[in-house]
Amino acid sequence: MPRERTDKAALFVSWALTVICMGVIFWLSSRTADESSQQSDEILKLLISIFGDNIFTTFIIRKSAHFLEYTGLCFLFNISLFVTKRRPLYIYAVLFTSLYAVMDEVHQLFVEGRACKVTDWAIDTSGAILGAVVFTVIYLIAMSIQKKRKSQNLRNKTKH
Repeated sequence: MPRERTDKAALFVSWALTVICMGVIFWLSSRTADESSQQSDEILKLLISIFGDNIFTTFIIRKSAHFLEYTGLCFLFNISLFVTKRRPLYIYAVLFTSLYAVMDEVHQLFVEGRACKVTDWAIDTSGAILGAVVFTVIYLIAMSIQKKRKSQNLRNKTKH
């Protein structure tokens, strides 16, 4: 496949995954407080059955969900921005993710039993920072491997 087609496919897939993640977050935020609590309770029961009692609470489940969904979203934003601009744009990824978290919190004002909480936004943004850190670590490892391969290829060429 020609490089240009591969680049366009990567661009489409990366942004499609980012938008899908945003859609899932929006859908989860659209659930009423009762529906959301029921879902959290089911996850809590599952975790208690696996790890035992006294480790998890509904509060921890709900806040962890906030943190992890925005970790994933920021990771996807980082990939999409990297594929688009051919360089890491960590700050923009965190900023876009944090702004989406603000919009999501405002959206919850219009959902029965839900509220707009600054603490949830802060948890979301903390998750975004972790997503950027994870992307950065993977990026640096990939660049280190690429650099070693190039160096090894140059050494092999000079030997022949």
